[in-house]
Amino acid sequence: MKNADILIIGGGPAGMVASATSRQYYPDKKVIVVKKFEKSLVPCGIPYVFGNMLDSPHDDMIPCGEMAEKMGVELHEDEIVELDFERRIAIGKGGEEYGYEKLILATGSVPREPAIENFDAEGVFFVPKNPDYILEMHGKIENMSEIAVIGTGFIGVEIAGELAEKGKKVHLVGSRLLKHAFDPELSEYMETQMLHDSVSFHKDKRTKRIIVDENGRACGVEFTDGEKIECDGVVLATGYRPQTELAKKSGLSMRTGNTIYVDEYMRTSQPDVFAIGDCAEKRHFLTKRTVPIMLASTATAEARVAAANLYKINIVKSFSGTIDVFSTVLGNTCFGSAGITEEDAAKEEINTVSATVIVDGKHPSKLPNNHKQAVRLVAMANSGIVIGAQVIGGIDTGEMINILGVIIEKRMTVYDLLNLQVATHPLLTSGPTSYPIIQAAQNIAVQHISC
Repeated sequence: MKNADILIIGGGPAGMVASATSRQYYPDKKVIVVKKFEKSLVPCGIPYVFGNMLDSPHDDMIPCGEMAEKMGVELHEDEIVELDFERRIAIGKGGEEYGYEKLILATGSVPREPAIENFDAEGVFFVPKNPDYILEMHGKIENMSEIAVIGTGFIGVEIAGELAEKGKKVHLVGSRLLKHAFDPELSEYMETQMLHDSVSFHKDKRTKRIIVDENGRACGVEFTDGEKIECDGVVLATGYRPQTELAKKSGLSMRTGNTIYVDEYMRTSQPDVFAIGDCAEKRHFLTKRTVPIMLASTATAEARVAAANLYKINIVKSFSGTIDVFSTVLGNTCFGSAGITEEDAAKEEINTVSATVIVDGKHPSKLPNNHKQAVRLVAMANSGIVIGAQVIGGIDTGEMINILGVIIEKRMTVYDLLNLQVATHPLLTSGPTSYPIIQAAQNIAVQHISC
């Protein structure tokens, strides 16, 4: 038996951050990480294996063994198939036993199988966080010229964009682009940035089946309305499900969507057992309902909370739900979103007010590489608390949406933002007279005061 003080099952972003944080807080404790593959993928980097990194897909692979050695963590390439909470052991596929004082489950997620006929045909690909699968998929797609990408979440949109940039003819199939991250008018602007000769967007189409040839290989897609398109291969970016079979079999308390129940400190229903990342329950920051949010930024935040509080409560968790903050790039335009959209707020019967401001990203506007910047704020109608934000602009969009994420998480109001002091520079930001976050906040405040 291999004994650990802290045993971590899973070596994705959540697992590796948990191991590093555990070593920082408890340098005298032995940490063991058990993961299925020695190498890991950067999850957010997977789409770029098929575009920017097409010629060097191995660049998205992280050698976890080297990383673990530097951290002073013991890494074992194994698959845990059984947990015995009474004996405090985890059992590997080959029968190896791993003892523990504290156990952290970071088993992640796997692609969800869609209700589409022939989804398992040759030439049809999912997008798992499996390095061997992705490398094999990369080799096969490289020789294809026309590909259907089913799914318009950020993985589907990014893969479609990358394939198109590399000269592939792409059919993008699904609902409005990133519909739960952007309100309709901003999604429509995203479409104008993405759609060109290489990308055909089959908007609001649902896929009935993958058409296969006489050899059982994908050669087209049929929609529920009977329309058909031809292609050489299909990428299914139809979402993920938590990988929680082990937890469920072991008797841990489960929640909606087969996620593992956790409290504010990522503790499960079993003493000394924690769960983090995609396998753990996520609650919406506003509604407190369980939501299917799977983001590396959320997972790593949970990892730090769990590791800090393994042996006693050291740090009070400052966030009480996911704000779903992320950013992406299409061409030379960046998109960022945090919190709730006005459209989704209305569905939840939340009374909101919003404002959108469009300014130049540099001042004066004639400076090189200037990019129009749009900022949309969504606030509670009565209190003015900011609950949602969307940004479209240049490369600074990524950091601007992070600022807005903090604003949402700390429950700041539009009135707080009126006094926001920001560093501006002609080559780096919009002008101090029209900084878009402040201007959008002022436009909402004016609506309040006018009432």
